[in-house]
Amino acid sequence: MTQQTKASFKVSEVIQRLADSGIGFTACHDGPAGMITVTLTPGQLEMYWNDPPTAFASVYGVSRDDYIAWHAAGYMAQCGNLTARGRRCRNAVVDGHLVGSPDRWLAMNGGYCKIHGEGFS
Repeated sequence: MTQQTKASFKVSEVIQRLADSGIGFTACHDGPAGMITVTLTPGQLEMYWNDPPTAFASVYGVSRDDYIAWHAAGYMAQCGNLTARGRRCRNAVVDGHLVGSPDRWLAMNGGYCKIHGEGFS
């Protein structure tokens, strides 16, 4: 094998050869209680190489924007009701503080806090 042939492997080929050899892939990201470790598929590892938020979003089955919004919201799912002044309520939904994953956050975000869930305005 020549030097040129050795260097011609694509990243995806190297990742797949490693996976075929039984090597697993993990990565860490920030979460509400510290770092969260997730397992990546070979395809997600290739995504991670180019854009880590896209890979993490793929792990949870959400969009890249939703993954980033989960972080930006401080992991808090916000009430979706409007206040008397027409602004979005700033309270967390019931059990919406420090939501542990972006898919759960996405499902909870826009629900109701204790005040609005009880029918009070």
